[in-house]
Amino acid sequence: MKISEQWLREWVDTASPIEVLADKLTMAGLEVDDVLDGGPALDGVVVGRILECEPHPQADRLRLCKVDVGGASPLAIVCGAPNAAKGLVVPVALVGATLPNGTRIEPAKIRGEASAGMLCSASELGLTSDASGLWALAVDAPVGTALADYLGLPDRILDIDLTPNRGDCLSVRGVAREIAVAENVVATLPVFDSPPVSIATQREVHIDAPDRCAAYGARTIENVQANAPTPVWLAERLRRAGIRRISLPVDIGNYVMLEFGQPMHAFDADKLVGAIHVRLATTGEHVVTLDGEDVELASDTLVIADERGPVAIAGMIGGQRTAVDEHTRNVVFESACFTPAAVAGQGRRYKIHTDSLHRFERGVDPALYRLALDRASQLLTAHGGGVAGPVSVAEGAPVWNQQRRIALSAGHIERLLGQPVETAWVEKALQALGMEVETEDKNHWIVVPPSWRYDIEIEADLIEEVARVYGYDRLETNDPGVTLPPVPADGGFDSADHTAAALRERGYSEAITYSFVEPGLHAELTGAEAAVVLDNPISDQLVEMRRTLWASLLPSWHHNVRRQQTTIRLYERGLRFLPDADAENGIAQRETLAGLASGSADDTHWDRPLRALDFFDIKGDVEALFVGVAGRLAFEATRHPALHPGRSAQILLDGN
Repeated sequence: MKISEQWLREWVDTASPIEVLADKLTMAGLEVDDVLDGGPALDGVVVGRILECEPHPQADRLRLCKVDVGGASPLAIVCGAPNAAKGLVVPVALVGATLPNGTRIEPAKIRGEASAGMLCSASELGLTSDASGLWALAVDAPVGTALADYLGLPDRILDIDLTPNRGDCLSVRGVAREIAVAENVVATLPVFDSPPVSIATQREVHIDAPDRCAAYGARTIENVQANAPTPVWLAERLRRAGIRRISLPVDIGNYVMLEFGQPMHAFDADKLVGAIHVRLATTGEHVVTLDGEDVELASDTLVIADERGPVAIAGMIGGQRTAVDEHTRNVVFESACFTPAAVAGQGRRYKIHTDSLHRFERGVDPALYRLALDRASQLLTAHGGGVAGPVSVAEGAPVWNQQRRIALSAGHIERLLGQPVETAWVEKALQALGMEVETEDKNHWIVVPPSWRYDIEIEADLIEEVARVYGYDRLETNDPGVTLPPVPADGGFDSADHTAAALRERGYSEAITYSFVEPGLHAELTGAEAAVVLDNPISDQLVEMRRTLWASLLPSWHHNVRRQQTTIRLYERGLRFLPDADAENGIAQRETLAGLASGSADDTHWDRPLRALDFFDIKGDVEALFVGVAGRLAFEATRHPALHPGRSAQILLDGN
């Protein structure tokens, strides 16, 4: 999650430097990976307007431009961009400027014509990868103004690595709340007026899967200029968050998602047929997504559909049939709250990952959809024209069946944190986090988490909130007191701790490897047995789930041998995976212990000759695992597809 410092400070009034805020966020559990520059310096680059644009007499693809940069007279600049035209407002690098790629602008003659500067694309300025032509700025951009000032640079970007439980912080609003708590100030919402309802057009909406969608809102906006330019300030905030511009309605939806954390989607109203239904797909239904993929839908996939069929995969991606384009004149904005369970796993199934899905999987505030719909409508009518209709709302089952009321005890806080925390401070901290706190007595409370906190369910979650706001660095270190119950000495191969300890005592090192293996080696070890093949492997070699842990241990052995290790003892305890139609998802998982030993039986020593490992050394290692029952073990010769005939044995305990 990347957030602009300038944008963040509009929400939180604090004088603390960005580095201090980054440290406080990290200590509060929102790890800041880096503080990045929001863009290059752009010294010597200004806003200019092309006054004249004529063909170059000596080159078919070049243009002679007269450019107003706010000086006493226009500059003569030769340009080869295909979109150079009279009246275009563009960035101009003046003589003496150095571009981010190191190019220094000098007076030049190009095919015999003088050129005193350079008209720039966004790519040449190091702002985006778009190198298709000159960067067309807004027609009202002030000519002669430094481009950095016009774009609001310099700026700093917080790059925050959020844990999956903190989906509420995937927005400026969420991070601002955390900073406000850390700085003991109040976060302020942006001030905007909802657009007036000027038309009666209203799209009918229905929720046919109420357990998967808590609410769905839609609003029609007519007579929109969908091809209107996205305001520079909005486009810049998207760029600094790592989101590319597409079109005004789509950009506004992405902006509101970044601002509030509410994913949105824009439909072309004229392409929608009839009412909107939030329903489960019918087996065999298809939708062509915005990225051009023809997806066959499973029957448990939640979709947005009109009377002709699916127009979007709910919470994930829209369809091409109703997509907004440059010809769109009427837009339907949707804003919904899908439950995390409704979208969980769908991205892996269809191999699609979007910013919307990333948020819905972690939980979106069910109280937010109407506010976000008003905000998007206000921005679109302000910058794309158009008039707004009334909001259509359908409600499903609430995200939580009943109000979450959690009992909290000061005694439990002290026990888990190892020290008392002042009760008045606890109440204030929880209220600052948006929670409702009812005081039962001076040491007990009933706490109701806010709608945006899906991760607070039990008392321990509240105590964790108290700890992180209080500051982990302020918690005192105490020696714990532990009472250890006696361990029953009934023996047997039933303790993971025992087996690991026994093998380590006999010189083995634990290996922790991938469960994915190379199919060639796998086949050599398992013969013709079927394996579980991955749909989306992490590499071309690791394409099967292991049927045997040997397929993981042998590459580890080989890695060590190639580094001149002559005596190797490895063990691994983990799962192996077997195709099984009767198991969950058709895959049986077996907890397994495997070991490997090679080289000398003993460590090198001057007073005894080296002896190579043999069967009886390994037999002794196996017997050491079966405490108290080793006498009931038997070893019988057998055949195995990976082992030399006559040199392999099976291990039997009481004949099994």
